[in-house]
Amino acid sequence: MADAFTSTASAWPRAIVFDLDGTLVDSAPDIRLAINAAFAPLGIPPFDVDTVKTFIGGGASIAIGRAAAKAGITLSEADTKATLDRFYPVYAEASGAGRGLFPGAIELLDHLTARGLPLGLCTNKAQPITDIALRALGIAPYFKAIVGARDDVPKKPDPTMLRTVMDLIGVEPQGALFVGDSGADIGAAKAAGCRSVAIR
Repeated sequence: MADAFTSTASAWPRAIVFDLDGTLVDSAPDIRLAINAAFAPLGIPPFDVDTVKTFIGGGASIAIGRAAAKAGITLSEADTKATLDRFYPVYAEASGAGRGLFPGAIELLDHLTARGLPLGLCTNKAQPITDIALRALGIAPYFKAIVGARDDVPKKPDPTMLRTVMDLIGVEPQGALFVGDSGADIGAAKAAGCRSVAIR
């Protein structure tokens, strides 16, 4: 697939933006550690990794809500905050281990960079955790623009984050390709006016 990408001035795409979790990295085992640590004080038995995969997409708060629903409990706003306060330190530590990069990811990033295509990253993972993970994985230098989730910016499928990445790269939506694995990714691409590739 990589051979289809060229860097000539008239070629499409002129830039590629990637999602992170489920696209370049399998973060489900790390998220499982954090989810289980967050829910353990509530007496919830540990979730297995396949179940945790169904929670992913939309950011940590969404994952916590899905996990609570799966466990058959209702979290108040204060409970949700306390659960997230337990989730994030464990997730940060796990992300710092630099695990889960999909086979071939480095080779693909190398290939696209060698072709002169600017790359961006747009993820619903919290920005501080994103920064930790990218450094640990060793892939931060590949990206000209990196946008993770922040409290003051709506998450995908809202197009704001993706548009920010494209603006930072300096590419119009019609010249960009967004690669992701979730409905939120494809929805963001459609809303932003760029084409997308969905990874199963």
